[in-house]
Amino acid sequence: MSLRHFLTALAVLTWALVPVPEAAAQPADIIVSNGRILTVDPEFSIAHSLAIDDGRIVAVGSAGTVARHKGPNTRIIELGGKTVIPGLIDNHFHFIRSVWNYQREVRLDGVMSRSKALAMIAAKTASAPKGQWITVVGGWSPGQFRDEPGGFTLAELDAAAPDNPVYIQQSYRTAYANSVALKAVGRDPAEGARMRGRQSFRPFGRFIGWRNKSSSKKAILAYMAALNRVGLTTVYDIGRPSEGKLAPVASLAAAGPMPLRVFHTLRYRATDPQSTDDALKLITGGAAKPFSTTDQFGVIGLGEHIYGPMHDRANRRERWEDSVWGPVRTISRAAARHGWPIHEHTMSGPTISQFIDLVEEIAFDTPEVKELRWTLAHSLGITEPDLNRARELGVAVAVHSQAMMNSRSRNRPPLGSIERSGVLWGLGSDGAIVAPINPFLTLGWAVTGRNIAGQKAWSEDQRVSRKAALIAHTINNAKLLFKENSLGSLETGKLADLVVLDRDYLTVPPDEIAAIRPVLTMTGGRIAFEEK
Repeated sequence: MSLRHFLTALAVLTWALVPVPEAAAQPADIIVSNGRILTVDPEFSIAHSLAIDDGRIVAVGSAGTVARHKGPNTRIIELGGKTVIPGLIDNHFHFIRSVWNYQREVRLDGVMSRSKALAMIAAKTASAPKGQWITVVGGWSPGQFRDEPGGFTLAELDAAAPDNPVYIQQSYRTAYANSVALKAVGRDPAEGARMRGRQSFRPFGRFIGWRNKSSSKKAILAYMAALNRVGLTTVYDIGRPSEGKLAPVASLAAAGPMPLRVFHTLRYRATDPQSTDDALKLITGGAAKPFSTTDQFGVIGLGEHIYGPMHDRANRRERWEDSVWGPVRTISRAAARHGWPIHEHTMSGPTISQFIDLVEEIAFDTPEVKELRWTLAHSLGITEPDLNRARELGVAVAVHSQAMMNSRSRNRPPLGSIERSGVLWGLGSDGAIVAPINPFLTLGWAVTGRNIAGQKAWSEDQRVSRKAALIAHTINNAKLLFKENSLGSLETGKLADLVVLDRDYLTVPPDEIAAIRPVLTMTGGRIAFEEK
């Protein structure tokens, strides 16, 4: 090699080794910096910072990587080491019904003191006009009060609310009312505050019922704000047509970004041959289509009861007779042929097995059903053999914190077995009548295995890790909603839904997970809640 060629080659090599300054990236609207960001990506990696532009994450990683997106108008949110998780998703919620309730409601979710619960009812009464109804419509259990477990007495409810009717419902089993409320429905207060069974509740419906009512924009936004405060950014409303009208939510979504994403099942009535035929025409006729959603709102699939008379209970011991199962089969086959996901209320072992048999039967003719992520909701009595069959058929499992509201053995979904089986599974609430709406109560229950009364609800092998529980409440739920490309984890390109926590989810003592409190919730890069 000549000297000239040698010097030329040396110059080229030297030039190649000189670091080239990285070009500045497009400035972001927001940088969230100096945190412990649990991305819930496939590696469950933990990042320092992330950048958001136009509602989406444009960078996530180290301080240096994200700092390239800082511009003169970029807002910096300094986390001071706080933990960040993706926005939490509830895969099974009665949203529009709960909006109506919330307008006059006291929520006792996670309130562990009876005296505090009564004080909250008294405070709500004090701020309400005389005569206005005050309600507690579910989400609590008498066992949760550590100072004095038990239901409410007439004397203490009358003391808390002497001039306002108060109605307190515990799931669908028991209710309590004060003297003013009892007299309003023609009941003698001398009979006491406590009532058992739905028949005893019915007279109160004309005063506080939600059936087919329409909620105002103000009421919807107020309830969305309540859900943002507990870290929720997306819910799947699986209610019936009678639970209220969804049109006002659709109007809100069309007007601009909402602080809470609300997806829902197709509303129809199928309880007899005629209404089932009408439902089939809707499902197959093209007027309604699955996955008709924006990023904010829309219909995804069918459920929670695709055929009304098949209303499963945890204590069911036999399979459904053909008079009921025949319409279930017909609707399911039509759903598979037309690409509808199904999210079905299945509590007992016999019903779960029968439903998996049905999917297996349908898969012979319509193998595409395996891609539709049909979901067994509640799944209290699911067995390991059926979990294995579900995995092979692409059937998913949705578990809900209504199961933590008491300690009966039939209400203990085998979370550990579900996790080990490899099925797609997610956590939700079934809020807000039979369960609390706070997802941190659900996460704490899944990790500790203790019910709302603090009692051990299942064996060690049926608890799940913090990582598995968080995955189940975020990215797995996004998959159940077919939204995993835009929601469920904090990755580049996804919508910026996130929650900043007051303590570290991964390191707090397990018993403190339920008490974790969001200090900031962001939906699509917009702050939906910020603790002042």
